[in-house]
Amino acid sequence: RPLVQLPGVFFFFSGNDKGRMVKKGRAGKEAESASSGSVQAPVENAKPSGGSSALASLGAMALRCVLFVVFCYKAVDVRLHAVRQYGRIIHEFDPWFNYRATEYLVAHGYKAFVDWFDYESWYPLGRPVGTTIYPGMMITSSWIYHTLHALGFTDVTVNDVCVFVPAGFAVITVTFTYLLALEVTGSPNMSIAATGIMAIIPAHLMRSVAGGYDNESIAVAAIVATFYFWIRSLRNDSSWWIGVLTGLAYTYMVAAWGAYTYVLNMVALHALALIIIGRFSTKLHLAYSLFFIVGTTGALQFPIVGWQPFDSMEQISALAVFILMQVVAGCFYLKNTLFANNEKRYESFIRTLIGGMFVVGSLVILFCLERGVLLPVTARIRGLFVEHTKTGNPLVDSVAEHQSTRPEVYVQYFNFIVYCVPFGFLFCLFNRTDAKYFFLLYIATSVYFSQKMIRLVLLLAPSASICGGIVVGGVLEWSLHVILFGSDEPVVEETTATAGRKQKQRSKYVGKSKTVRELAADKYQEISDAFNANKILRAVVAIVLLAVFVNLLYGFYGHSSFMSVRLSEPQIILKGRGQGGTEILVDDFREAYFWLRDNTPENSRVLSWWDYGYQINGVANRTTLADGNTWNHEHIALIGRTLISPEKQAHRIARHLADYVLVWTTRWAGMYGDDLAKCPHMARIASSVFPDINFKDYYMMNAQEPSPTLKKSLLYLLHGAGLDPRVPEPKYFEEAYTTSNKMVRIFKVKNVSEESRQYADEHHTYPPDLQPILEKASAFDRSKEKHYVGL
Repeated sequence: RPLVQLPGVFFFFSGNDKGRMVKKGRAGKEAESASSGSVQAPVENAKPSGGSSALASLGAMALRCVLFVVFCYKAVDVRLHAVRQYGRIIHEFDPWFNYRATEYLVAHGYKAFVDWFDYESWYPLGRPVGTTIYPGMMITSSWIYHTLHALGFTDVTVNDVCVFVPAGFAVITVTFTYLLALEVTGSPNMSIAATGIMAIIPAHLMRSVAGGYDNESIAVAAIVATFYFWIRSLRNDSSWWIGVLTGLAYTYMVAAWGAYTYVLNMVALHALALIIIGRFSTKLHLAYSLFFIVGTTGALQFPIVGWQPFDSMEQISALAVFILMQVVAGCFYLKNTLFANNEKRYESFIRTLIGGMFVVGSLVILFCLERGVLLPVTARIRGLFVEHTKTGNPLVDSVAEHQSTRPEVYVQYFNFIVYCVPFGFLFCLFNRTDAKYFFLLYIATSVYFSQKMIRLVLLLAPSASICGGIVVGGVLEWSLHVILFGSDEPVVEETTATAGRKQKQRSKYVGKSKTVRELAADKYQEISDAFNANKILRAVVAIVLLAVFVNLLYGFYGHSSFMSVRLSEPQIILKGRGQGGTEILVDDFREAYFWLRDNTPENSRVLSWWDYGYQINGVANRTTLADGNTWNHEHIALIGRTLISPEKQAHRIARHLADYVLVWTTRWAGMYGDDLAKCPHMARIASSVFPDINFKDYYMMNAQEPSPTLKKSLLYLLHGAGLDPRVPEPKYFEEAYTTSNKMVRIFKVKNVSEESRQYADEHHTYPPDLQPILEKASAFDRSKEKHYVGL
């Protein structure tokens, strides 16, 4: 008899070492399909062989438990390389803001956090932080910090928690990856293989190494959890209540990352697809309704979401599916009551209803779009459906993470696992269930979006890992069984009834010509029978496959280990080579920020390109003019105008807004992604607000030679003054500090206007002396974005 099935994470305890479902008769299968439509928890293939079968099953169970623990440990260990190499530091740019926000939440509490208006960023306007961020990661870290202190671990700092949260959430991610894979495949072996792959796959490592305190580090766990609970709620007629857990997991996803719209639309798309293909059921109706009500209620609690579930083109589809779900349920009720004895009348009613809904729905959408009731699709989302750099918004186009993904990136972040994706897709085409239909949609959408934006390669990591688990787990399972036992299936003697059914099937084709499909099936069966009859050939194939996949897995592990080292570089600290070839740490960026922190007044304002705002705020603790939130296009355009203008014109702006100007000059150290490389983007953004700027005049003709217009700019002047003999000394700016490797330069603004400072500090708006410059600006109008599409 099969072992007792256990719920949740313990499903693998009850799975057999082949991971196949209990075989049922045709009537049993049809009944299960009608009531469930999804994979059941795997159980043992009962074989009355006594204690040896039970012992083998327990051994397989124990092995899977050990592997699961090892994979969870490895998921954490591989992400701690950054800590071992660089110490407990926050990486990159955005994580520094997240760290600063977490510190504020821990110190002041949630109510003050929600009401926090930060005047140390986006000077002089400030920024309403509590209503413009996704607070899930900060809330999670704050809870962990307070819990640890309540338990007596008072030495733990906020920095420690923020550094280790990404690595800790990797365990949650691989756990839900196992559960999701198990629900899709029904195979514990394929699922445990998917867990091992997800634990170390570089596509997930890229956003989850220790110190990479970014939203995605916890969001992937929320994505996989939401998807698991959704398909789990559709397993059978009594599992619909799990839709509540789906809604709660989705709520956490909303708190964690702006890509919650993808999760919302994935669930809605799957529910709609099931209705279209005729798999509507009571459990689908109840599960989706619970998900939508609980999830939407949860999402509305976060100020950054507002009423978007009801008035945003990006989220309105979920509401439409919810309404459709109620209509379809009502139609089924009417069919069984009012139209129980009149099929023709019911069909006429359905045709009229569908036509009416289409007309009314179209009119409502057109009316809402015309009146501006529905919010338009944002440029970031539009960038998923048009070529990169052609979204119409130069600020969005300037972000490197929004570039389309090159083919070689897939090999870099997935290794051979990327080639398993098509086979995983094919696997789900057979014995289709609600869970497999969902996974087919997940594969298709994650592959598409990963191609459109390199940042979204992360979305493909769970689905690719499960596809890899299907291939790796299936091949290793079959190969080992053939090698160890000489057969991949138990030999079952053909009964008289079975022989009679086969004879009846053959008699159907007597005197009839077979279709191509039937001929192909017969040919496949013939080849399969011949292969199964040749034990030596099967053994040779099994050995070869085992050797090939062991080698592939060994290479995958080595590649992932290598990538973990590369992805662990915090970017705020770099590795380099000294003159003798010895490895050294290049710490110019922090050196510049520490200088600002230690050598400038606390109320100093630093003008820089928006990329560096978070680090200046977080490390130097100084006021900045812009950062990675990029909420104010016009303000960034003003900064861009300042940097690309000639020195005297630039000073007329800078003296009213800043005390220091910071520029990245990394090309002096051989790295050419500095501010001169970003200058064309600065000019394009500035020109979108200031029509008197021609962005085509700003470019680098080669690594060291700027265009004639760029050569006159403040940016080029500050880049080369005192280092390049061709560049004169500035008149209105004074060099304050240049880092050891000349990678960052800081200049003091001369003749700063104290009147403008006082006015801006009191009114939190631009001082009157900037009015002549601001009058040249025209607010960036999205209706003009078509102009940029042609460029």
